Amino acid sequence: MTNKTMRWLIGIVLVVTMLFAGIYGFIQYKVSTVQERVAEYMVKEQHVKKEDFKAKGFMANRSGDKNYMVEVKVKGDPNYYYYYRTSKDQVKLEFYLDKNHKQHFEK
Repeated sequence: MTNKTMRWLIGIVLVVTMLFAGIYGFIQYKVSTVQERVAEYMVKEQHVKKEDFKAKGFMANRSGDKNYMVEVKVKGDPNYYYYYRTSKDQVKLEFYLDKNHKQHFEK
């Protein structure tokens, strides 16, 4: 390979790597901000102590606001709750799983 071809190849690899890093960083940022907002909602509006629940953000592969969701497990509660944040910064419950793993959707 010539020097010019090698530089071209390295340039393409760098651009692709930066593109993937940017996409990954954006997704992590969105998940993190939704997770923080849901945690704040649990403490301020649901009156659950921070040490009494665990919140885990994830990408749900759904459309719109529901693409980034947070799974919440409250200590002493057998259910798992799944929240998302709307474009108006409201936290909404999408559904919850009961102890038998049956989904219950909010209306």
